[in-house]
Amino acid sequence: MDGNRALKTEELSAAENLHRAGDLAKAETVYRQVLENDPEHGEALRLLGLLAHQTGHTTQAINLLERAVKAQPDNVEALFNLGIMQLEQGTPKKAVAAFKSALEIAPDNFPCLVNMANALIAAGQFEDAVEQSKRALEIEVNSVEALSNLGQALSKSGELSDAMSALRRAVLHRPNDGRLLNNLGIVEQTVGLLDQANQTFEQALVVDPNCYLAERNLLINALNIPHQSSDSLYKIHQDFGRKYLEPLLNRRKFEARDRDINRRLRIGYLSSDFHAHPVGYNLLPLIQHHDRTDFEIYIYSESSVSDEMTDQFRSHADHWHSTIGQSDVQVANQIEADKLDILICLAGRFNLNRPTVAAHRAAPIQISYHDCATSGLTEMDYWLTDGSLNPEDTSELFTEELYRLPVFYQFSPTPDLPAVSKLPYDQNGLITFGCFNKPEKINDHVIALWSNVLSAIPHSRLFLKYRDYFQDPFLISHWQNKFSHFGITEDRLILTGNIDDREDHLALYNEVDIALDPFPFNGATTTHEAMVMGVPVIALWGNHFVDRVAGSLLHAVGLDQLVADTHRTYINAAQNLAENIDELRELRKTLRQRVIDSPICDGAQYARNVEIAYREMWRRWCTK
Repeated sequence: MDGNRALKTEELSAAENLHRAGDLAKAETVYRQVLENDPEHGEALRLLGLLAHQTGHTTQAINLLERAVKAQPDNVEALFNLGIMQLEQGTPKKAVAAFKSALEIAPDNFPCLVNMANALIAAGQFEDAVEQSKRALEIEVNSVEALSNLGQALSKSGELSDAMSALRRAVLHRPNDGRLLNNLGIVEQTVGLLDQANQTFEQALVVDPNCYLAERNLLINALNIPHQSSDSLYKIHQDFGRKYLEPLLNRRKFEARDRDINRRLRIGYLSSDFHAHPVGYNLLPLIQHHDRTDFEIYIYSESSVSDEMTDQFRSHADHWHSTIGQSDVQVANQIEADKLDILICLAGRFNLNRPTVAAHRAAPIQISYHDCATSGLTEMDYWLTDGSLNPEDTSELFTEELYRLPVFYQFSPTPDLPAVSKLPYDQNGLITFGCFNKPEKINDHVIALWSNVLSAIPHSRLFLKYRDYFQDPFLISHWQNKFSHFGITEDRLILTGNIDDREDHLALYNEVDIALDPFPFNGATTTHEAMVMGVPVIALWGNHFVDRVAGSLLHAVGLDQLVADTHRTYINAAQNLAENIDELRELRKTLRQRVIDSPICDGAQYARNVEIAYREMWRRWCTK
């Protein structure tokens, strides 16, 4: 028996050498020969699993590795390989389990520690990811990967100053890594260091011109920069779009497509946000109310996150495809194979969304939806908007054709909203203004205006909260110093942070009398949340989609008097509301129902409006 084992070990060693040398066929033959004699030989199963993964047979590879682990539970390499594949497949919780088992056997296994942190970040277990990263750094103090994981996990945990420190150390050790620079830029952007973030993203593209994430983050940052002209904003997006011109698009002519104007259409939604996310909340009412007799729904998901909202999306889709790990060309080929009629690319520049799939002309009609400026892509046909976001005389420029819906934004009237409290003013005698938007939206121009609002209303204060970011001592000091430049003392600021569930987060609006909207990047979900909690919002009309969002929502619920067109009228609107307590009390009582009764909470009608748009676009394509 021992001799047979030794012989198998020799055979596997020789086969592994063939495997490394690239002779996969001979290596596979030996692996299978060993398994013929011993079907549960753990190492042979592991090596065959690696070969299957290498040749693109991922499901088979995972099955083989699971068998290897079952046959040999103490095979650390098999557990490590299984964790890596689970992570690649977008199942981070399974990856965490595999790495955890490996670390129980070999607690100081450095690759397992690093990849365990990766998996924990992907699974949203950020505190555990910090712990594992620190353990890895105890073994290799200057490990770039461990520092990168630590920085990302700290950032997600709201410890932004420590996150910047870890990421700067990583960049110091590997200055030509665009990915590391991009991660550092994200934290700088989150803190509100917009110019510094811009420089970091630009440096990432210098060292790695193909660093797509840095490229997209520059596009996000462009929306935060005040006083952008329409021409300059358009040029930024044109420059992006030119990089993705595809000269071989003539191969996708769709000549065989049935051009029956009235037939059932195949509609596809491409996004990384089919979960509890602002885009998910906006999109779900449409998907829920689609007329399935007229529209066949395809979802192409880039997200590894799965929650109750994901389940709802799945239940309303006719077809579901994961795009994780696929190139843009592969995704476009899948869409073409599905014979999609209309492709909707969601929130293009944000998260892990894939607008550049449209550059490959994946479908006859391609639409940009829930991005905040033009995609810049010549193959994107339409941009969905409305008359408030982009009036007929808009100065904003697009590579797409505008299609104006009666109303753009849509939200589900959640049945389990927290109760609306009495006016906080009646309990403490102070007007509490509030903003629960991202810190990166609160630029110096916003701070100057809000400081003027506070100065105009002496018995007032400002409550700032976004996730747990305002619990970081660095960030607290940062914002206190900024407001102090305009004469606002620390005692007039409430800075708090905590990662709440949705119900607890909404309940915090019970401490706010009036919400203040930032600019140029307005709040959408935050504006809606404030209003359904009985809190009126003061907003400022801008010149582009991104700085007209809050105004469009207020207009939809009949509160145009709260939308200002100058800084002076913004202050006046806040002052008038703060001084008219009876009106404020009445809004507190009635605003939620006004929102629920408004067009922004009428999912059925909204779906009809969008379907009319799709049908009109299809008619145009069929008859051109």
